[in-house]
Amino acid sequence: MLFMLPVFLLSVDRFDVTRLTEVTNLGNLLFLGIGASALCFVTWNFSVKNLGAVRAAVYIYTIPMLTTVASVLLLGEKLTTKTAAGILLTLTGLVLSELPNYLRQKRKV
Repeated sequence: MLFMLPVFLLSVDRFDVTRLTEVTNLGNLLFLGIGASALCFVTWNFSVKNLGAVRAAVYIYTIPMLTTVASVLLLGEKLTTKTAAGILLTLTGLVLSELPNYLRQKRKV
Protein backbone atom coordinates (compact mmCIF):
# COMPACT_ATOMS: atom_id res chain seq x y z
CA MET A 1 0.00 0.00 0.00
CA LEU A 2 2.85 2.38 0.77
CA PHE A 3 4.32 1.94 -2.71
CA MET A 4 0.94 2.34 -4.38
CA LEU A 5 0.01 5.53 -2.54
CA PRO A 6 2.37 7.88 -4.47
CA VAL A 7 1.15 6.50 -7.79
CA PHE A 8 -2.44 6.94 -6.67
CA LEU A 9 -1.85 10.52 -5.57
CA LEU A 10 -0.10 11.40 -8.84
CA SER A 11 -2.54 9.68 -11.18
CA VAL A 12 -5.90 10.76 -9.75
CA ASP A 13 -7.01 14.36 -10.17
CA ARG A 14 -9.75 14.21 -7.57
CA PHE A 15 -10.74 11.40 -5.23
CA ASP A 16 -14.32 11.35 -4.06
CA VAL A 17 -14.82 9.25 -0.91
CA THR A 18 -18.56 9.04 -1.54
CA ARG A 19 -17.83 6.68 -4.45
CA LEU A 20 -17.03 4.04 -1.82
CA THR A 21 -20.59 4.24 -0.49
CA GLU A 22 -22.11 3.21 -3.83
CA VAL A 23 -23.43 -0.33 -3.64
CA THR A 24 -21.69 -1.45 -6.84
CA ASN A 25 -18.27 -0.12 -5.80
CA LEU A 26 -18.60 -1.46 -2.27
CA GLY A 27 -19.69 -4.86 -3.59
CA ASN A 28 -16.70 -4.96 -5.95
CA LEU A 29 -14.30 -4.11 -3.12
CA LEU A 30 -15.82 -6.74 -0.83
CA PHE A 31 -15.63 -9.35 -3.58
CA LEU A 32 -11.99 -8.54 -4.25
CA GLY A 33 -11.11 -8.49 -0.56
CA ILE A 34 -13.06 -11.54 0.60
CA GLY A 35 -13.65 -13.67 -2.48
CA ALA A 36 -10.73 -13.06 -4.76
CA SER A 37 -8.09 -12.57 -2.07
CA ALA A 38 -8.88 -14.10 1.31
CA LEU A 39 -10.78 -17.15 0.05
CA CYS A 40 -8.15 -17.84 -2.61
CA PHE A 41 -5.31 -17.69 -0.08
CA VAL A 42 -7.15 -20.04 2.26
CA THR A 43 -7.84 -22.59 -0.48
CA TRP A 44 -4.27 -22.30 -1.79
CA ASN A 45 -2.82 -22.96 1.68
CA PHE A 46 -5.20 -25.90 2.10
CA SER A 47 -4.03 -27.31 -1.25
CA VAL A 48 -0.35 -26.91 -0.40
CA LYS A 49 -0.93 -28.59 2.96
CA ASN A 50 -2.70 -31.59 1.41
CA LEU A 51 -0.88 -31.96 -1.92
CA GLY A 52 2.53 -30.48 -1.21
CA ALA A 53 4.00 -27.39 -2.82
CA VAL A 54 5.16 -29.02 -6.06
CA ARG A 55 1.90 -30.79 -6.87
CA ALA A 56 -0.16 -27.76 -5.87
CA ALA A 57 1.93 -25.54 -8.15
CA VAL A 58 0.95 -27.68 -11.13
CA TYR A 59 -2.68 -26.75 -10.57
CA ILE A 60 -1.92 -23.04 -10.95
CA TYR A 61 -2.09 -23.65 -14.69
CA THR A 62 -5.79 -24.44 -14.35
CA ILE A 63 -6.60 -20.88 -13.25
CA PRO A 64 -6.80 -19.39 -16.78
CA MET A 65 -8.81 -22.41 -17.91
CA LEU A 66 -11.29 -22.08 -15.04
CA THR A 67 -11.51 -18.33 -15.62
CA THR A 68 -12.35 -18.93 -19.26
CA VAL A 69 -15.00 -21.51 -18.43
CA ALA A 70 -16.50 -19.14 -15.83
CA SER A 71 -16.57 -16.26 -18.33
CA VAL A 72 -18.38 -18.44 -20.85
CA LEU A 73 -20.93 -19.70 -18.31
CA LEU A 74 -21.45 -16.56 -16.24
CA LEU A 75 -20.78 -13.71 -18.66
CA GLY A 76 -21.93 -15.33 -21.89
CA GLU A 77 -18.61 -14.84 -23.67
CA LYS A 78 -17.92 -16.87 -26.80
CA LEU A 79 -15.65 -19.89 -26.62
CA THR A 80 -13.34 -19.63 -29.61
CA THR A 81 -11.42 -22.44 -31.26
CA LYS A 82 -8.12 -21.04 -29.99
CA THR A 83 -9.46 -20.84 -26.45
CA ALA A 84 -10.80 -24.39 -26.58
CA ALA A 85 -7.44 -25.58 -27.91
CA GLY A 86 -5.69 -23.78 -25.04
CA ILE A 87 -7.98 -25.45 -22.52
CA LEU A 88 -7.33 -28.87 -24.05
CA LEU A 89 -3.57 -28.29 -24.05
CA THR A 90 -3.70 -27.18 -20.41
CA LEU A 91 -5.69 -30.25 -19.40
CA THR A 92 -3.37 -32.50 -21.39
CA GLY A 93 -0.33 -31.03 -19.64
CA LEU A 94 -1.99 -31.45 -16.25
CA VAL A 95 -2.89 -35.08 -16.94
CA LEU A 96 0.62 -35.85 -18.23
CA SER A 97 2.23 -34.28 -15.18
CA GLU A 98 -0.02 -36.20 -12.77
CA LEU A 99 0.03 -39.52 -14.62
CA PRO A 100 3.26 -40.82 -13.01
CA ASN A 101 1.86 -40.13 -9.53
CA TYR A 102 -1.39 -41.88 -10.40
CA LEU A 103 0.40 -44.94 -11.81
CA ARG A 104 2.75 -45.09 -8.80
CA GLN A 105 -0.21 -45.05 -6.38
CA LYS A 106 -2.07 -47.66 -8.41
CA ARG A 107 0.92 -50.07 -8.22
CA LYS A 108 0.97 -49.78 -4.42
CA VAL A 109 -2.62 -50.96 -4.15
